[in-house]
Amino acid sequence: MEAKSIYLGRRGGILRARITILVLAPLLFILTACEAPEDPLERGDRLWADSSYDKALAEYRLALLQGTREPGTYLRAAHAYARLGRLDEAQEIYSILLERSPEYANQAVFDYLMMARRSLARGDRHGVARGVEAALALQPAVPLGELAPVLARYYGDTGDPERALRFYQRSLASASPDSVPRLLFQLGMVHLRRNNCVEAIDFFGAARTRERDLSRRDEAKWQMGNCAFELAREARKEGQVREALEYLELVLSLQAPSNLMDQAWFEHGEVLFTLGRFDEALESYRQVVELNRSRGGLLLDRARQRIDQIRFGT
Repeated sequence: MEAKSIYLGRRGGILRARITILVLAPLLFILTACEAPEDPLERGDRLWADSSYDKALAEYRLALLQGTREPGTYLRAAHAYARLGRLDEAQEIYSILLERSPEYANQAVFDYLMMARRSLARGDRHGVARGVEAALALQPAVPLGELAPVLARYYGDTGDPERALRFYQRSLASASPDSVPRLLFQLGMVHLRRNNCVEAIDFFGAARTRERDLSRRDEAKWQMGNCAFELAREARKEGQVREALEYLELVLSLQAPSNLMDQAWFEHGEVLFTLGRFDEALESYRQVVELNRSRGGLLLDRARQRIDQIRFGT
């Protein structure tokens, strides 16, 4: 009898357990079915935290399609596009967001500059330019740091001197003392490409006085002298002899370019001759003779004719 009671007790417990499961199972199913599905924004944020940026973007886009048009939804989508390097789409979403909530402009600028710096890291200067220009369209005075000289050189190399000048000037405002001479030289080169030797000379001169590297100082000096020689010739053609004299004296003081020195001395003599300063002109022509004594040539013959004309009136 005792053994039978134990068996029946166990069997009764098993039966009660089965009854409990049968009763609770439908209830658990109903509770699970009534639980709200995960929101696209929640899924997107979870995927973003796992660095699944493309999947997170898909969820944010789904939220927009479903009509979730809160600023935070647009912000998430725009930032995701930026994180994936898709500038056009990021700009499109940010433009919608900023029309409604302009206070998010700082975040848009941050994202555009982030894309610009990533482009710089992979050597894509065009990408740098696109990102920076997008940022400047929202905040024209935003600091650019290391991006400014990159864009200055990019626009200079691609034939857009006006933009190049703008970014060189921005570069100078935040440049370290060691980088200033090179920036000044590059500004001179931009003006030179614009056929503006007057401005170019000033920048080459400023670069030369600040430059510590001897070869770069010589490079700036050569450019100064070459510009001054061209300006002197233009001034003579226009009958501005005194202005021509100033530029020629700059060439002679620099002694550069060395291959133009005999011509510079001759031009100098010609200007002085025109001004009636014959003794000074005579010395200039003698320099031409000295530089060409072993070479001969038409310039030497013309200098000797001028010497004879001054000395003997022939």
